[in-house]
Amino acid sequence: MRQSIRFALAAAAAGLAWGYLRHRKDGRAAVFAAIQALEWFVAYGGATALLERVREGLEGGEVEVERVTHTRQTIVDHEG
Repeated sequence: MRQSIRFALAAAAAGLAWGYLRHRKDGRAAVFAAIQALEWFVAYGGATALLERVREGLEGGEVEVERVTHTRQTIVDHEG
């Protein structure tokens, strides 16, 4: 999991640089760069990895956590 967070942080750093370079002539270059960094962080799994660490921290204590992250679809074929 640490590797995925590191990868996402690297993606965020690259997004920050890319966003700044792309909008460097705009007065809001820093804002655009921060948004680009956040987008890349989330896209490369950073948010998921952070949430998993928080969940593991909670589960390590006496708090019981139930996750609902998968959806199951059942298809019934009624021949007739």
